[in-house]
Amino acid sequence: MADSLQAVQWPGLTSSAEEINHLKNALQKELAVYYYKKAGLLSWVVFIGGTGTGKSTLFNALCGKNISETGVERPKTQKPVVYIYSKDSVGEEFPFREFQIRSINEEKHDPVQYNGISGNYVVVEHHREEIKHLALVDTPDLDSLEVKNRQMAEDFYLLADVIVFVASQEKYADEVPSRFFYRIYQEEIPYYFLLNKADKILTREEVLTFFRQQDIKISDDHFWLIPYISSPTCETISNNEEFDKFTSLFFKMFNKDHSFQLHQEGKRRNARKLSGRINRLLSLLEGEDLAGKEWLKGLDAVLEDSSRDLLEQFNAHYKEVSRSHLQNEVRKIFNKYDLLRKPRRYIGQFLLVPFRFLGLKKRGLSETHTKQLLTIRQRVDISPVLETVERFNRLVLERLSPGDNTSPLYNKMRETDIVLTNTEIRNRVLEEQEKLALWVEETFRELARSIPKSKKWGIYSASILWGIIILSFEIVLGGGISILEAALDSVLAPLITRGSAELFASHEIKKIARDLDHRYRNGLLSILQEQKDRYKLCLVYLTTSREAIESIRSIDENLEN
Repeated sequence: MADSLQAVQWPGLTSSAEEINHLKNALQKELAVYYYKKAGLLSWVVFIGGTGTGKSTLFNALCGKNISETGVERPKTQKPVVYIYSKDSVGEEFPFREFQIRSINEEKHDPVQYNGISGNYVVVEHHREEIKHLALVDTPDLDSLEVKNRQMAEDFYLLADVIVFVASQEKYADEVPSRFFYRIYQEEIPYYFLLNKADKILTREEVLTFFRQQDIKISDDHFWLIPYISSPTCETISNNEEFDKFTSLFFKMFNKDHSFQLHQEGKRRNARKLSGRINRLLSLLEGEDLAGKEWLKGLDAVLEDSSRDLLEQFNAHYKEVSRSHLQNEVRKIFNKYDLLRKPRRYIGQFLLVPFRFLGLKKRGLSETHTKQLLTIRQRVDISPVLETVERFNRLVLERLSPGDNTSPLYNKMRETDIVLTNTEIRNRVLEEQEKLALWVEETFRELARSIPKSKKWGIYSASILWGIIILSFEIVLGGGISILEAALDSVLAPLITRGSAELFASHEIKKIARDLDHRYRNGLLSILQEQKDRYKLCLVYLTTSREAIESIRSIDENLEN
């Protein structure tokens, strides 16, 4: 259960991020309380009220002993005080694990000293069988200036099977107490409203009218007007007629049998409340998920724009004016190996070509090829790739960064390891070139081995194949390939016309050139894809997994109806 909610994450692409965070934290605590109360039989009676209302004095009067410290200093109650049959009644699975419990026997308990006792709350043990089933709690002031005090009041409110809400004539209309009581009323938690320190002028109707104007209808048997007493003590309050009536009704309503019934009703009420909050959380997470899918579409659009930009730079590198230069280069290669031009001079040398290039000097050939490929790779300008990746990152932040700089995705996108460094980009380009170089050499070997003997007197040889392939490799790494095909066609056409050579593997050379181009383009685009994937992982990391969603949904299904 805790792991499922702990796994809840959200990128912050909707306006619900703050509510999701609140629900996640609240549900973790509320579910812990729910399972704790489901496993136990204690009924928790929690006193809640504002500063200076006399809450602790009324708590002591209900307990019949001075359990919680009272006085004129504010705030007096610094930590919760639990009056209970035995500390073992609390159980080992108490939901507020961050609390440290200090247990004291009531015979040895001095309420003046308990604030100095270590621990986050104090358990005062009694041996009264008639209230063995109850845990009576005095909480810190709900309007305390201390955040931790307000939080402790909130925490014990979650445990309550019944609330004893204490206000005073000066405090009952204050914003914080009245808003908190409205929450109790809305959540339908059984309550008793004790208005303490009332003077003779204040009437019940006056107070009830105020709450009716707030859409709160308090029935007579839930409202008690406790008169002002100049020096209130546990004894003087207990002897008050109005408080005595409240006490009699309270213990009658919370006898063991009726208390168990209220406890069961409380579990069902909490289950309904939890179910509503869980479904709200799931709905908000679904909204974040839909927003995330739209965000990914935007990321794909930026990738498409940047890829197009990179390929345009790639294509523009070799202009039409380069054709004449390439034609000369291709012609040199063909003329060098056109053996029909000088048959007597080159016939002996040509007969050795298959042996020299196809195996007998394999080591030297490999070294020569490697050196040629390495030389070309060292001349390649990768600045277009660096510029395109930089532009891609800029566009992602401009178009897709959440406007709220506190959102998880906003900060995740700006972590130092998200953007590819120039060194990483250079290494990736070299890696793609290395793959291409290995493919070029392997392709050449396959073609060279496949030259049939009947073609040996043609203009093609292993050397001319390597010459064309190395030229293709250089042009591909430089930025373009279409001009090479045009140059090949313009050189080969007159040779075909004169019949000076059998053009073995002409289509293979063009195919190699196109394949080289395709492979290298894809390699460069894969660098942009890697940068895009890093941003995508930001979203994936901040998205609640389907497993966690299903686990949370199963929690809801297993709550009591």
